[in-house]
Amino acid sequence: MDSGTGAKVAHNEQQQHVRASERFDLEVSVDLESDSNFYTGLTQNISSGGLFIATNAIRRIGDRITLKFLLPGQPEPLAVETEVRWIRENSALNRIDGASGMGVRFVNLSPQAAQAIQQFIESRDSLYYDDE
Repeated sequence: MDSGTGAKVAHNEQQQHVRASERFDLEVSVDLESDSNFYTGLTQNISSGGLFIATNAIRRIGDRITLKFLLPGQPEPLAVETEVRWIRENSALNRIDGASGMGVRFVNLSPQAAQAIQQFIESRDSLYYDDE
C-alpha cells in the first residue's frame, strides 16, 4: 500500500495508516541486527510505539530487526525488538521529501525499555503543534 507520501506501508484492512502516538525528535546512531545483516542507521524521531530510522539498508515490511541505541541521559543502550511497518525510498526514479529509511514499531518491549522511552518522551517537546 502507498500512503501518498512516497512511503509504502503494511496492508491491514482493519486499520488505516494512522499514527497512534506523538512523535518526538531523536537523532542518535542505531545499530540494526536481523538474521543475516548488521548495519547502522540514524534515528530521526521516536514515539512510545516505534521510531523512524534513516538508512539506505532498508528491510522489507514485516521484517523483524533488533535495534540497539542509547537515549540521551541513559547510562546503558537499549536493545529492542522491532518490526518494519513502512518504508520510504529515495531513488533516481522516485524523488520524495525526507531521507530514505523505515518506520518500525516496538515489539515485546521490556518494562525497563518502555520506562526509559517514556521518560525520554516526557522530557521532550512534540514535533507537532496544535494550530489553535
